Amino acid sequence: MLPSSISKLCSAAARSSSTAAFFSSGASNPRGRRGQERRQHQEQRYGGDKTNGGGRGGRWARYGKSATTGTTTVLALSWMTTIKDVLGIEKVQLDTDPLKEKVKQSWLYRKRRQYDDAIQVLQLALEEAEERKEELPITRVYDEMANTYYEKLNFDEADKYFRIVIQRLVALHGKKDFDPEFIGVSLKLADILAHKGDLESAESGFKHCVRRQMRVMEEHMKKFRKKLSHELKAFLASSVAHGALVEDRHTVDTYGAVYTDPIALFGMTLEAYANFLINYCEENRLAEAEEYMDEVMKISYQIYGASSGHTINMLNNFGATLVLKNRFELAKKYLAIGVDRILYVNECAHMLPGYYCNYAEALFHTGQKEEAVEYARKAVQMSRSGDERLRKYTQQFLKDLEKDLNKGKPKSWWFF
Repeated sequence: MLPSSISKLCSAAARSSSTAAFFSSGASNPRGRRGQERRQHQEQRYGGDKTNGGGRGGRWARYGKSATTGTTTVLALSWMTTIKDVLGIEKVQLDTDPLKEKVKQSWLYRKRRQYDDAIQVLQLALEEAEERKEELPITRVYDEMANTYYEKLNFDEADKYFRIVIQRLVALHGKKDFDPEFIGVSLKLADILAHKGDLESAESGFKHCVRRQMRVMEEHMKKFRKKLSHELKAFLASSVAHGALVEDRHTVDTYGAVYTDPIALFGMTLEAYANFLINYCEENRLAEAEEYMDEVMKISYQIYGASSGHTINMLNNFGATLVLKNRFELAKKYLAIGVDRILYVNECAHMLPGYYCNYAEALFHTGQKEEAVEYARKAVQMSRSGDERLRKYTQQFLKDLEKDLNKGKPKSWWFF
């Protein structure tokens, strides 16, 4: 059973005539702008996770290279690794396709943040795909182009290409607004609208995605319950006939992505919406964001387990976002969940110094200052095997935290 607020959200969105307005229009809605509040949501990844340093007066500096090389996004969150191919372009057999190398090369450039190089390669790939007049590869290239501009923080170009992808999905590939391909792109369009300051349309977009994917998930679960019921009856009959013991089977392990993908995509829509509420809305929406994120955690536990790398990464990202917005009590709640578990997740070893810095910051601002300093010291110890930049960062973090403890004047730092 989903929390009542999610059900109310979906029913309210269903009654709203403007819920999906942003899908068809390329222009922002000026009535949705709330002043000039446009958060610089640019994040520099370090070793796979996001890393930021911060300062006083609400200003924050990047740990690493310049802001122009950062990535953004609500959707470069944890769930994007869950869905094998949100756009469903796996139908194109790239292993035997001449476009394979170009698409692969552009993807590698994008991962290295060499965005201009990626765009040049994609322009060549698009010309080749159009010459062959094969629609699915063309759509794939457009999607790569959109994602490249999105990560480059060129939201005007990203918006343009994502809308081309949406139009092609509907007109050429028969996709509906409840298909995962449509939901994946729509979440990014909503995030782009939020970055542009059109918060009203952005929230309508997020609500639309949550509502649609919840319906998909509910239908998906009904079908699986019927399937499991039939299989269990057959299994029990066979077991009784052969005198065998009946063993419970874990649905996630048994069916894998076929079972989990619709649930994971629902989790992604909720996580994206929760982050939107934290980043762009007032404090009176905080409880709502918390409820959605609690539901995301339940989904993550179900699919991946409580001590998975995915769950830890999600806790760290959301906790860091809360610290950045001065929501320290809530940040402490989520970071505390993983602060011990992370020690037993090998794939998150590189995240330990940053995670401890985030947790220390939350502790410091909620009155647990001595404990905060202890975690800052642990971060310094954990960073000794890292590179020089990481060591300097954690050492400076500890130094400033101790100074603020002695002076009684808190200073804010962030480490994504």
